[in-house]
Amino acid sequence: MRLQLKPSLPARAFAKAIAAGAFVASALAAAPARAQVAVVDTAHTVYHEAPTRSTMTVYTPGLDLAVTPAPWITIKGGYEADVVSGASVAVKAGPAYQGVNPGVDVLTTASVKDVRHSPRAALTLRKGDVSYTAQYTYGTENDYKSHSLFVAARTEAYEHNTQFELSYARNWDLVCDRVQAVNDRAPRFRALEDSNGCFTGNDPLRTRHTLSIDGLQAAWTQAWTPELATQLAYTAQLLEGFQSNPYRSVILAQGLKAQEHHPENRARQSVSLRANLYIRPIKLAVRIGGRVYRDTWDITSGTGDVEVERYFFEGFRLAARGRYYKQGGAVFWSDDYTGGDPPLGPKGQYWTGDRELSPFSSWAVGLRMTYAVQPAKGRLLGLMSTLKLGAAFDTIQFDYDEYTLAGVPVTNARAYIIGFNLSAGF
Repeated sequence: MRLQLKPSLPARAFAKAIAAGAFVASALAAAPARAQVAVVDTAHTVYHEAPTRSTMTVYTPGLDLAVTPAPWITIKGGYEADVVSGASVAVKAGPAYQGVNPGVDVLTTASVKDVRHSPRAALTLRKGDVSYTAQYTYGTENDYKSHSLFVAARTEAYEHNTQFELSYARNWDLVCDRVQAVNDRAPRFRALEDSNGCFTGNDPLRTRHTLSIDGLQAAWTQAWTPELATQLAYTAQLLEGFQSNPYRSVILAQGLKAQEHHPENRARQSVSLRANLYIRPIKLAVRIGGRVYRDTWDITSGTGDVEVERYFFEGFRLAARGRYYKQGGAVFWSDDYTGGDPPLGPKGQYWTGDRELSPFSSWAVGLRMTYAVQPAKGRLLGLMSTLKLGAAFDTIQFDYDEYTLAGVPVTNARAYIIGFNLSAGF
């Protein structure tokens, strides 16, 4: 059996956040280049995890080109891909099912293989201390398509020590699914077997669901002194549409195997605060951040992170970082939907096999290196005004409080992330 199950969204998102952090840090490693008209950036990330009964490897290459033909305009274009391979749990059961049916292994694993392509284009206009940005991103894979529009406005005040930014993002997504029987309801829905026939328009066994996402963010960045800066941000998001994994099944009462079933509406919001302190005498930068989150699925979470970065010599920096995350489970989360006792028994009309909707915690540690070269005179190789290199390695440990596979705890829930990026200014 071959299915195309995606790795969990939080895991993929965190992997990309790690890569983006290293990428941005590399981009800021040196002073702005003189008369820089074009910048080419490339970033590559490998994410790998192999917890109990599954494994996942995601390779994410990316390329961006930014051109500034005049001080008031910047044009950007880019491309990113996710090359996914591995195996994932296709059927989730709780401990009670094995107790009723001893010796029966209801857990099946399915191969995962897919490629997501995502080109993008952006335009930034500037006038004085105000800038406006618009970006369009298109994503396509075998069973998922996405159109995304992002707009932002930013202004600077008080001698450029204060920045206010307001942004809005809108996604129009399509999710492939199998056609269910006319008289069936959610408890008898069957999971999607594979992505064959998705979006072809000529397969009577395939359909599509819509998912719309609206996101809003407001941020205030303040430089209090040349050595201390803070940022306060508020983010809100509304999701409406199909949010289940169409490939995953959950064992319900009486051994019924049903496609995962999530609510179609979700609202979530978060507040984050970050502080950057540069200790000039020892050339040390300290960054501390915190974030609290809550949504209408009753998931609450908290995140804390710290990074210490040391400047060793001209253009070279080395950083160590740590991150801790903890969340509660969704209101409909259960490790056993077959009739187990509270608090792990059935909860309402929805069911999930997603471990990222269960109570869990994670911690991450990592290292990052950046090196920038900017010649005092002339250009590198007669072409480049700047050259910046970055590399990062991180490991994440996940600890699941309740999630099991037919009563077996998930072990080896550890992920490794390797990132590399290069930026050249011309």
